[in-house]
Amino acid sequence: TSFTAKLTEEVKQELSKLGAVQFEEIRLIDIKLPYCVGCYNCIYDGENKCPHYGQVQPIIQKIKDADCLILTSPVYSLQVSGLIKVFFDLAAYNYHRPAFFGKKAIVISSTAGGGAKTACKFMRDTLMHWGFDAVYTMPVARMGAINASDKHKALCKTAAQKLYRDVSKKKMYSPNLKYVFYYQLWRAMARRSPGADMTYWQTTGLANCDYSPTVKIGAGKRLFAKGFYGMLRSTMKKNQ
Repeated sequence: TSFTAKLTEEVKQELSKLGAVQFEEIRLIDIKLPYCVGCYNCIYDGENKCPHYGQVQPIIQKIKDADCLILTSPVYSLQVSGLIKVFFDLAAYNYHRPAFFGKKAIVISSTAGGGAKTACKFMRDTLMHWGFDAVYTMPVARMGAINASDKHKALCKTAAQKLYRDVSKKKMYSPNLKYVFYYQLWRAMARRSPGADMTYWQTTGLANCDYSPTVKIGAGKRLFAKGFYGMLRSTMKKNQ
């Protein structure tokens, strides 16, 4: 059992102490995900047109159905494992069409040296681009340790308590300005991208929203969203 897996089990145990929690584990190594071929089908024509749709979408659907997500990766060469990167590549359309608003997650990465913070940041940023509103990070440098120390267990307990609190109380967090910025960018670009992006933004009604209506962004961020989106639309019209 890898050290990252041991940390994950600690988090699961702490969550189970807080209430009735059910877990479903997805091991990417067992699914044998193929590499993204860069066909752009998911971007232009929809995720159902991906040549690997049958392997990717069951995972995406399970994330959508879950109350929260625990995403883990050991550090390989100062970054996430190839398995996680392949999955993110195959699910890249979620940058264009964020759909996980209000979802919560913990991301865990361990290393014998360095890179855990970088790996956690990459996983966190990706999920936040997908619409997640709270992603707690657990970067751990084990430095030769075989089992979780008391300090590691304390980190697991704190992360589990935060996640359980947020999910059980349906707590919603306002996105920072970075993700409000990207929301406006994809929203504006979708108006000039006939196909899956335009269809998604129009059918969900998000094309007419400063941000997902399920998330409060505050007056200042809303003003920024309106101004930046208006500027993008004006610039795009001039360049038509």
